[in-house]
Amino acid sequence: PGPYINLSLKKRNLFKGLEIGEINGRFGFEGVASATDENAIYSSTEASINASLIFPRFLIPLKERTFYKYGQYNPRTKISSGYTYSDRPEYQRGITNVSGTYTWDINHKKQFSLTAVNLNIIDSDLSPKFDQQLKDLQQQGNNLINAFKRSFVSSMIFSFTWNPTNYGNQESNSHIIRTTLESGGTFLNIGIPKILLERNLELYQYLRLSFDFRKNIILDKSRSLAYRINSGIGLPYGSSNDVLPYEKNFFAGGSNSIRAWRPRRLGIGSQPPPLSLDTARNGVFDYKYEKPGEILIEGSIELRQKLFGFVSSAIFLDVGNVWLFRELTPPPAALTTPKWSGNTKFNLSSFLSEFGVGTGFGLRFDFNFLLLRLDVGIKAWDPARQAGDRFVLDNLRFYKPYSKDREPVIYNIGIGYPF
Repeated sequence: PGPYINLSLKKRNLFKGLEIGEINGRFGFEGVASATDENAIYSSTEASINASLIFPRFLIPLKERTFYKYGQYNPRTKISSGYTYSDRPEYQRGITNVSGTYTWDINHKKQFSLTAVNLNIIDSDLSPKFDQQLKDLQQQGNNLINAFKRSFVSSMIFSFTWNPTNYGNQESNSHIIRTTLESGGTFLNIGIPKILLERNLELYQYLRLSFDFRKNIILDKSRSLAYRINSGIGLPYGSSNDVLPYEKNFFAGGSNSIRAWRPRRLGIGSQPPPLSLDTARNGVFDYKYEKPGEILIEGSIELRQKLFGFVSSAIFLDVGNVWLFRELTPPPAALTTPKWSGNTKFNLSSFLSEFGVGTGFGLRFDFNFLLLRLDVGIKAWDPARQAGDRFVLDNLRFYKPYSKDREPVIYNIGIGYPF
């Protein structure tokens, strides 16, 4: 809950050459749950400002005749910069971003994008209690601490989108493919600038690849079948750091992922979530913290049925999880299950049994300008449980969806279709 305010200023034909300039600002007070005190709720402040310039051509030194030649591909250059600031009792965090991106199309079906420069500087100031909590989580394999380190993250990103059949239309079968390749810290292979060393910033080098395939099959005038396969892999390397920047990790769970789990709470592998200290005697999992992974595999299938007017229904099945390239050592006994036996490393021989499986049903309210979605996710197979006790469909509960002492049915609210 807010309140918050968004302001946007857009100027077309800024330099009399069809350029678009835009400035966006956001400021808000948000009600949030405390990360260090389970019973505390307080307000936080978040503010951001972003500016961008879009040019209808490539901003590279080319001959005028060459510009006309490549004009048929609808070339664009986007230069953007922004700053985001968060102020909470646990921390104050600021992120500065600068990027430059080239985009072009072929036959209105294939779109290419190259972000030649993407620079981020992250600066944080933590309270002692929250800092210690992050260190405890790091011992459990949760690298949330990386999101708050003073860091410099640079990358080059190439993405490709193939949309030959106008994906999402309600009249014919359609599909779409999106893939992205990212190289982080590429220029650090040549040498580390002195200014970065002097500021004592964390540096990251990594390769990251993602692939997303979606298909929508029209069965008749009132029914359609949609499915999705989404995967990704991120490989850190170099001597400066052996983990991914936190924002570059993969996550599973949430209204556009495995809907029977809370956002970003599924995984890692078959590792159980830690036990909250006050409920350790009851063996209750603590889903308070996100679960970052280096490998993602997930898939969903959904049968959609029009009911009446602007109301439709859906039944779905989601499977997936995230893993690491390495096995984590067991965390301290006070923060984990009594018998820690989970695997975090991806293994071809066992990954199928470590898929989280969720099913459920939902309603969609199509107001033409907006599609509001309510999905009810139900756990069917929980890889965090001990072998032989992972089928949990018979444990479903339709009450107290956000209770601290149980993990019942998850209610998801979303905008637009999940895929």
